[in-house]
Amino acid sequence: MGELVEKRGVQWVPVALELVPGWFQFFGIGHIYQGRAAMGLFIMFSYWGVQALNLMFLTPMCGLSVVTTPLIWLFYMVAAAQNANDHDPEAT
Repeated sequence: MGELVEKRGVQWVPVALELVPGWFQFFGIGHIYQGRAAMGLFIMFSYWGVQALNLMFLTPMCGLSVVTTPLIWLFYMVAAAQNANDHDPEAT
């Protein structure tokens, strides 16, 4: 989506920036740190949009969001790691 602007030296920092704020529903910060602001903002806002849909499912469908919320959260965590590997030419 976006081009890598600047290659950061320490690889665990973007991962930590995805994991720690991810517990508070802020995904995409690691992408923003790596210079892919468009991708980071897309991940952040799309996650919030999907969670808004889950909130709408909560009342009329009696708990469907209890099933979908953890699955979507897990998807975003896995997708963040895969996307970081795709954009890292030195990853093995």
